[in-house]
Amino acid sequence: MTRESDAASNAGSQAEVDIAERRSLQRWSAALGVTAEALESAVRAVGPRVDRIKDYLAGGMAGKQEDG
Repeated sequence: MTRESDAASNAGSQAEVDIAERRSLQRWSAALGVTAEALESAVRAVGPRVDRIKDYLAGGMAGKQEDG
């Protein structure tokens, strides 16, 4: 397993995603099972921590940001 996949499978992981580096972005998007664009959007919304990104992608924080 890679560092990224280990962190992606750990619900409380506080590892940080570096979206500035293309290879890192590709590894993290594969580990999290999302597109690079979705991952970039999540990092811009909640920051680079994997636990927060996973919550956002799962709808936890995304739902709180919707209007209406």
